[in-house]
Amino acid sequence: MNILCVDDSATLRKIVSMSLGPLGHTVAEAENGKAALAALAAGVPDLIVLDVNMPEMGGVEFLEERGKNPAWKAVPVIVLTTQDEAPLREKIRALGASGFLAKPFQKDQLVAAIQGLGKA
Repeated sequence: MNILCVDDSATLRKIVSMSLGPLGHTVAEAENGKAALAALAAGVPDLIVLDVNMPEMGGVEFLEERGKNPAWKAVPVIVLTTQDEAPLREKIRALGASGFLAKPFQKDQLVAAIQGLGKA
């Protein structure tokens, strides 16, 4: 599976990559929503792992822009964030996110969320 990890933390992007790479996934990285849109224009991944709070363009704004393109809108999104409030969860679900994990997270939680996408 080709995965785009979007987070302003290089460390978090590396953690996601090191967690999923050994399982056979290819992980590309983007440091914010604006860079993620550019990555989508270059090629659509199978999954997006997305942070909410980022400079230039955050996760909510990215989801809004993603929703304007039918090819991008079809790509599942798992949101990883330190914000774990119900209103935010509702908003990102309404914008098409498929899953939500609060940081800090365990590798097994991320893997289970990805595996659960096929069962939704």
